[in-house]
Amino acid sequence: MRWLKPAIFATTSLVTLPAFMSQAYARQNERWTHFGLRPLGMGNAYVAVADDFNALFYNPAGLARLKTWDGELLNPAITASQNVKGLVKDAQDDLKSGKTEDTLDLVEKNTGENYNVGLALTPHLVFPNFGFGLGVEVSATTVFHRDVTVDLDTGVRAVLPIAFAKSFLDDRLSIGGAVKIRARAGIDQNFSMDDIQAFQSSSKTDSNGRELEDYVKAGTGYGADLGLLFTPQKEYEPTFGLSITDIGGTPYNVYKVKGSTLGAPPIQLPSVNVGLSAKPWKSDWTYLLVAADMHSINQPYSFSKKFNLGLEGGLGNILKIQTGLYQGYFTAGLQFDVGIINLRVVTYAEELGTSAGYKPDRRVAAQLKVLL
Repeated sequence: MRWLKPAIFATTSLVTLPAFMSQAYARQNERWTHFGLRPLGMGNAYVAVADDFNALFYNPAGLARLKTWDGELLNPAITASQNVKGLVKDAQDDLKSGKTEDTLDLVEKNTGENYNVGLALTPHLVFPNFGFGLGVEVSATTVFHRDVTVDLDTGVRAVLPIAFAKSFLDDRLSIGGAVKIRARAGIDQNFSMDDIQAFQSSSKTDSNGRELEDYVKAGTGYGADLGLLFTPQKEYEPTFGLSITDIGGTPYNVYKVKGSTLGAPPIQLPSVNVGLSAKPWKSDWTYLLVAADMHSINQPYSFSKKFNLGLEGGLGNILKIQTGLYQGYFTAGLQFDVGIINLRVVTYAEELGTSAGYKPDRRVAAQLKVLL
């Protein structure tokens, strides 16, 4: 793992992201799904929508309502905090100045600010009633504190679901299930400047005698999801959605590298999610979709972070425009699909505090599909 140290230091010095919360809270509020850009544009209110490949991650029952197959092989998505550009500029200015304490200057200028960068892929193949896919994300998050420490959360997260679904009662009721593999590897730790300098020294160990690799946690786990969609009438398509992800919790098995055992990531908690959706307007070429969700209702954190609203207008299968409220903050998205090219763009904010209105991190993401 010789690549790990330079990668970590480059990330914290140049383009990094935030975890402006206690580690206990961050683990309590670990994301329950691999986020899709279209759902995020709709405020992540998607449990009762689930009408494309994102059903694999949000509600497997949605596969029963697909009309045709869909596949994407190469669809990279890039995410970054809006203030990353300022951090990069500060880093460049400090390097050009020739100062001997560039790292401390950078920390002082950006104390309390949140930064996020990530690269994700979501290859998938879905058919009516069946599908599989892979949601993988490589990301780095950091926040600098006034006590000259840095919170760093960087690594790889992946989920691979295989899902089945079937409709009943003249297609009014759809039920689906998925089995999946989860994998995580990375570092989630608070480091002092002394620790960072120690890792760069000849000893390569911090004050506790630990090397950087000793903070890596990695593992794989096996989980299961269940989902339900119920549409009592065809007019306006009012739909109730329910999904239960990681039933019973998904623990991670420890991972061994060159004979040494890495620490296991914290268990992925089960999440009970409900939603309502409807189409108040629908014609041959246009439609209007509204949705409201309540996520992780079984987990003990603020209601304001659980409730989401979404709105989408569409022009056939060519153009979709979304907006909504995610964790109390405005979202907007656009999806343009012509032939083999599909462009998705979204802006949203992650609430990094204990409740909406505390510390949002405004982010922008773009995804391009160029195959299938």
